[in-house]
Amino acid sequence: MLADGESALELVSTKIKSVEALKVSIPLERPARFATRVVSARDYTVVKVDTDEGLTGYGLCWWNHPADVVTRHLAHHLVGRDPLNIERLWDAMYREIYRERKGAAVCALSAVDIALWDIKCKRYAQPLHGLLGSFRDKVPCYASDGYYRTGEGVKELVEEIGHYVKMGFRAAKIKVGAIPLDEDVKRVKAIRDAFGYDLKLMVDANNGYDRAQAIAAGREYEKFKVEWFEEPIWPDDLDGAAAVCQALDTPVAQGELEYTKYGFRDIVMRGAADILQPDVLFCGGITEFLKIAHLAEACNLPVAPHAEHDIHAQLVATIPNALTVEYFEKESDVMKDSMLYESTLVPRDGYLELPSVPGVGLPIDEGRVQEFLIKSG
Repeated sequence: MLADGESALELVSTKIKSVEALKVSIPLERPARFATRVVSARDYTVVKVDTDEGLTGYGLCWWNHPADVVTRHLAHHLVGRDPLNIERLWDAMYREIYRERKGAAVCALSAVDIALWDIKCKRYAQPLHGLLGSFRDKVPCYASDGYYRTGEGVKELVEEIGHYVKMGFRAAKIKVGAIPLDEDVKRVKAIRDAFGYDLKLMVDANNGYDRAQAIAAGREYEKFKVEWFEEPIWPDDLDGAAAVCQALDTPVAQGELEYTKYGFRDIVMRGAADILQPDVLFCGGITEFLKIAHLAEACNLPVAPHAEHDIHAQLVATIPNALTVEYFEKESDVMKDSMLYESTLVPRDGYLELPSVPGVGLPIDEGRVQEFLIKSG
């Protein structure tokens, strides 16, 4: 925070005092299934960066093993350095992990980068969208759910989507690909029969099909005018994804499991997606997310980020070519009691209002971190 009478230009230099990476695992009360796996716990790496001015920045990514990368390979590039020189620090960290340019190492870099942006926002007393400059004052969002659950069928799925419609959502996404195609088609048809075509509907296969299966399934889903077909095949099969894009009129969305601008460049150059879905917790943090979004804009492709609506809403607010934000209700199976912070964003009529609190939008609850901390040894 700025002191009375102090301008941003008068701020003295600050230094990073310490970097801490913590492993957290929160079991889900009720596991949820999709095409390629069952989610029974939420595993996180939480990064905490402290400065000599008393500011603390928090970052976050999925999985536990990125914590070791932060501790062993990234922290020494940070301590004693100015946290506002984010591009310089990002470059130094990326060069450190150049042998592991995808996966856990980039997730670790993402969490550190987010923490540095959190410090910058707090130092200039701005929310992230204010620091970057907003393109829109509120952002559209869609309800993400429709998992496969033991003992539940089409009836329960329709009731679930009805809950979101009553909340004011105008768009929703469900899972496909874990059961025979004709059964998934029944699920999609039931939603259309119940809510019509005013509700935008997306389907997410979580990489569950091969190329031929994806084309066949996509043609069935097209009959119900889905907005997009997400992650239809294995993320590394860009030629296969391109073939699916060519075969279908429905846009293909992917990118939640891709890393850095270089990975997204390859998706774009191969024609492997119609909609890009970077996840700031995976792709290299806020610094890299913005570059990916600008790459997409230059190629006339829209962006619809994956998950983590609190931080992505602020980023989407700054991006002209952004479509929407994926919203997980905190009471849903996949989020209930598994979050490490209290979400400040409440959907109204299918939109999220932007926060005014300084920071990136991840107010980590250290009490919950300690409660579910994986202690070494």
